[in-house]
Amino acid sequence: MNRPHLLYIAYSFPPSTASSVYRCTAVANAFAADGWDVTVLTVDPTVWSEIAGLDEKLLESVDPQVHIVPVTDGGAEDPARGDLRTFSRLRVAAPYVWKELRRRRSRRDFPENFHGAWLKPAGRAARDIHADKPVDLVMASANPYVSFAVAQALDGVPYVMDYRDAWAFNTISGVEDFAPDSPTGRLEAGYLDRAAQIWFVNEQIRSEYSLRYPSAVGKMRVVANGFDPQPGHGPRTVRATQRPRFGYLGTLQYVNMPLEPFLEGWDVAFGAAARGRADGIFRGKLSPSGAAPAEVLAAFGSAAGNGLRYDGPISKRDVAGFYGSLDALILLLSSGKFVTGGKTAEYLATGLPIVSVHDLGNAATDLLRDYPLWFPARDLTPEGISAALQECANALQSPDTARWQAAWEYGQQFDRAAILAPVIAELREIAGHSKAELPTGTGDMQ
Repeated sequence: MNRPHLLYIAYSFPPSTASSVYRCTAVANAFAADGWDVTVLTVDPTVWSEIAGLDEKLLESVDPQVHIVPVTDGGAEDPARGDLRTFSRLRVAAPYVWKELRRRRSRRDFPENFHGAWLKPAGRAARDIHADKPVDLVMASANPYVSFAVAQALDGVPYVMDYRDAWAFNTISGVEDFAPDSPTGRLEAGYLDRAAQIWFVNEQIRSEYSLRYPSAVGKMRVVANGFDPQPGHGPRTVRATQRPRFGYLGTLQYVNMPLEPFLEGWDVAFGAAARGRADGIFRGKLSPSGAAPAEVLAAFGSAAGNGLRYDGPISKRDVAGFYGSLDALILLLSSGKFVTGGKTAEYLATGLPIVSVHDLGNAATDLLRDYPLWFPARDLTPEGISAALQECANALQSPDTARWQAAWEYGQQFDRAAILAPVIAELREIAGHSKAELPTGTGDMQ
């Protein structure tokens, strides 16, 4: 029997380093491991080389069976491009007028600023893929939410909507972007009603959507973010230390994160007055675009004498080595009850102590609450953050081996492959390719 064919619409995919690319990579790999033919429809990676950066080593983590089809962005990312040689006369002479005209043009086919321009090229590519090899199931990962519109391009083919964020409201502020009875709300409702399954990254977002669109509740699933074991992943040797190495890995959302209170709290805990008894190493991008804001660079520069430093981006394939060089982790997250944070599960999987510097009303707290090595800042004052850092440092002076082992075991439940397995089994049924129908061993072919 033929293998089921998945068309996976992922605007960002390796070698892109854009938001949630790790979730997209893991989903494609999980379907391939389950015996599906997987075609990924994504944006031409040259776009990311201009605006957000590339991680060529990340391509190594993509299953070689996954077929990647890159297409033009249709101009969706033109406002972010900075090559003056490509600017039109209008953009040079009247940049605000040019941008507004582009914004309006992009919304003609889909109500999303700029990214609506991707609908036509991606829709054509989806139909070409289906004509070449019939698709059994479509999955669209958003944002951008135009990906959900692309999923409508194949009439009669069941599709899944994967919400990495919320379309209808801001997950940080909670402010509604459009009402259910608005034109965009009715469009979203139609997509949800026709979907075969709807994924959300946490219960908080799923619950809010269930209230907004009750007719689709039965199809909604929480498919949480997880960790993807990288080379070198394994339990750490428990060691006592008088000068611990704390680490942060991720994109620094400095506008919404409590970065300034953290820096002040670090200074209280480990600054000159505290005789500098810890090191803090930050890795990753300093903003979603990769640009380094002057105020953030200045903040790290002034903190250098207190043991804090920024060591630049790191490839996904090297993260296990970075974690292996640390004694504890710093979890900085944006505020908002809908925020889980893409790194939370990966942090838990290390088995290392975690110092939480975020609003404890975040969805991330649900994952962390029972973790044996969790050291939360009770409030986001410098004093509250300092207390959490010092508590963690004290625990590292004479670590309890049993506690460290319990933390390791707790973290392994977030392996993304285990999270995805049951929902992929459901989707096999929806696609009409249950494993029971396959010859013995077919579902495990690589």
